[in-house]
Amino acid sequence: SMTSTGMQQVKPRIDTAVPTLKVMRLQKPELHIPAAGTLEDKSVLSSAMCLPDSFGVIHIGETFTAYLGALNVSKTLPVSRLTVSAQLQTPSQRWHLKSSLDSGNSNGGVDVPPEAGIDAVVSHVLEEPGQHILRVEVGYGSADGQKTLRKFYRFQVSVPLIINASTYKSGESACFVSLDVQNNGAETKGGLTICSVDFDAAQGLEAIQVQLETEGNDSLRATTLFDNCGRLETGVTRSYLFKVESTSGSKPGRLDAGDELGTASFIWRKACGEMGRMKSSLLVCPNATIVSGTTNIATGRDDAPSATVILGLAQDRQATSVQKLPVTVQPIDPPAQVQMGQPFRIEFLVVNHSEKYMTLQIQFRMEQLIGISVCGPSFKNLDEVPGNGGNVKVAVRFIALTAGLLQLRGCYVADLSTGLEIPQSALCNMLVVTES
Repeated sequence: SMTSTGMQQVKPRIDTAVPTLKVMRLQKPELHIPAAGTLEDKSVLSSAMCLPDSFGVIHIGETFTAYLGALNVSKTLPVSRLTVSAQLQTPSQRWHLKSSLDSGNSNGGVDVPPEAGIDAVVSHVLEEPGQHILRVEVGYGSADGQKTLRKFYRFQVSVPLIINASTYKSGESACFVSLDVQNNGAETKGGLTICSVDFDAAQGLEAIQVQLETEGNDSLRATTLFDNCGRLETGVTRSYLFKVESTSGSKPGRLDAGDELGTASFIWRKACGEMGRMKSSLLVCPNATIVSGTTNIATGRDDAPSATVILGLAQDRQATSVQKLPVTVQPIDPPAQVQMGQPFRIEFLVVNHSEKYMTLQIQFRMEQLIGISVCGPSFKNLDEVPGNGGNVKVAVRFIALTAGLLQLRGCYVADLSTGLEIPQSALCNMLVVTES
């Protein structure tokens, strides 16, 4: 008898094409950029246009935008179940980049006919310096199942601006924030334009930018327009000043040491309009110190050391006692703002912390007074001051010689009986303005 043997059914082989991946960074043009070649004469665009050889210079605060294209270059075969996804790996984490292709990816991919393709644009705001990796994954069907094609594009993100922030306490309810912004020429390789400067004050505070008035002149000059345009060439620094004061918040009328003031933000543009945004680290109200340093974007801290000075009134006496000086000098309600060239008066409280009577003389050393001078004698003899907190008040007249944010320093107290000289730290800060 004949026996029949079962035969295994063979599935027909389906031929598919392999997709081609194209990735290009999208950005506004630059005045100088290394070129990998030019377009052919038959191109729709001008043959004078250059093709970039890399992603180019990328800074913190810019929005990285890239074009992803998966093309079927075959003239006869389709591409089945095509998927395209992208991730951006930063120094600290990995981000999925959303695109219009996500819906097709979730449904198992799309079929692409010959000489066709799919594409999308992805973007992400860059917030960290260092090496970034754009990871693009393409999946497609084949006779052997789903296959994957992966490509990695590495690029460096640099810091275009060096932000140096200093905070100065002024009385009980206000602080001055001084910001020096420098074009980091080693990274930018060219000029930038600061088009917007703002200070995002903490809740219950308001910030006002301080701008010194110049002599009135109805006619606009080219030099004035250039100075006000915010242009920063490589290595050039511009300074900005904000006054931050308390409003009707939880503690109206008072700012204490350690209170958050807010952050400064800068919006800049490249030569052809490419825009970026950078923020300073969080600034706080100082106690009896000037907090000054270069903002480290990577750590978010102010890395430079701070210098100890004596500021303000009785609320800073705790910081004064830390220095353990036998005699201290504190200004009583110093003016936050004075006019250049007009004399003003400051009253000082001189306190004897020692255990014995002292015959004192207060002095202001002219060589240490920067932008300020004493009206009249630079020293005054005081009455005999008892110890253990005994005090005396003395008034001194000054005159400001230059405009800007100045610091009153150069004060010494001399014990006339022993010849001991006791140097004092900076006494107060004041804003000197010109007459309007």
